[in-house]
Amino acid sequence: MKRIVLIAGFESFNAQLYRKAAQLATSRCRDLEIKVFSDRDITTSPEMVAVALKDAQVFFASLIFDYDQVMWLRERAQHIPIRLVFESALELMSLTQLGKFVIGDKPKGMPKPVKFILSKFSSGREEDKLAGYISFLKTGPKLLKFIPAKKVQDLRNWLIIYGYWNAGGSENFAAMCWTIAEKYLGLKVGEIPPAIETPNMGLLHPDYQGYFTSPREYLDWYQQKDIGKSLANQEKQITSQQNTHSLSESPINKPVIGILLYRKHVITKQPYIPQMIRYFESEGLIPLPIFINGVEGHVAVRDWMTTAYETQQRKQGKKETLSLSQEAVEVDTIVSTIGFPLVGGPAGSMEAGRQVEIAKGILAAKNIPYIIAAPLLIQDIYSWTRQGIGGLQSVVLYALPELDGAIDTVPIGGLVGEDIYLIPERVKRLTG
Repeated sequence: MKRIVLIAGFESFNAQLYRKAAQLATSRCRDLEIKVFSDRDITTSPEMVAVALKDAQVFFASLIFDYDQVMWLRERAQHIPIRLVFESALELMSLTQLGKFVIGDKPKGMPKPVKFILSKFSSGREEDKLAGYISFLKTGPKLLKFIPAKKVQDLRNWLIIYGYWNAGGSENFAAMCWTIAEKYLGLKVGEIPPAIETPNMGLLHPDYQGYFTSPREYLDWYQQKDIGKSLANQEKQITSQQNTHSLSESPINKPVIGILLYRKHVITKQPYIPQMIRYFESEGLIPLPIFINGVEGHVAVRDWMTTAYETQQRKQGKKETLSLSQEAVEVDTIVSTIGFPLVGGPAGSMEAGRQVEIAKGILAAKNIPYIIAAPLLIQDIYSWTRQGIGGLQSVVLYALPELDGAIDTVPIGGLVGEDIYLIPERVKRLTG
């Protein structure tokens, strides 16, 4: 029996999804065992996690930042032959090893052919390299198969595995486990489906099936929807002779609020997202909900959102943002439900200081409020209301965003068991 141990940080709310996906994966591969844990289990059930790691063949971790947890895992995972660590503290990511592909404590970087290919997927700016890398995930494996070196082929498999993980969802998680099992554990699985993909960046709304791929497309749809609703309400008021009340505000005149959402929460259909969108609407605001992987926060703000101030500056010939999209729309405030640094997100949190000036420049060009309003993802509501926000959670929501220029942080909910709950009065404090 071969064992994969998954430890997902900031994602205890997806634990049940991963357990179901693990059952799906093992149903097609009887000699494969998959143990699923969250970062909270390292604190609450360390013996159980340690036992699972002891005889594992694969260690998989994501979004692990707490120093004590990182050191605890380093000690217990370094003997495991295959180690896959993504978007975590550098001390843990350095354990990554897949065949001949090794990151190590002093990474030598990618092979030159890979660097050349990767350079074609970003704008050339330092701050865009991570976002370019996410784009590279989709086509990189196809290109790398033409490079014969064994080390590069292990890198190709690493990219394929991360591509499944990044795509999210139970089917992709199962396919990721099958890929590891067949390529590295000597198990037979059969045909493995390609990743089910969603856009790296996009927009959504509870009243729309699917995703929008540009802010302009979304806002045009939204305003037409809102105009239709407004006209219907006005007709009702006139028909019932209740037109003494003020008619609904025109959707054209409503403030537009850019909202940054974590893509994985969108893919896994976390209920708090449509709830939050409705709260904004109930206050007469137009939500512009943009989902990102985490690393493209600055791209969404810089290129997809503009402001009345920036428009005025550009008319005067002062173009701070050369990459501003023609599909960008004007917003009045930006709200991030993610936290972390604006440039790099979770993947950039280890070097937040390097990108602070870039983040400040992006926000200064917009010249509107930038607010962090997020549910607590590694702390339950019970402990929050009795002990305050914990150390790592406060770094993610307060310290790192404040370096960029965030003006306020409003925690709007937290965990109850393994589910994310919003606290209505906290959300109303934000939207009101």
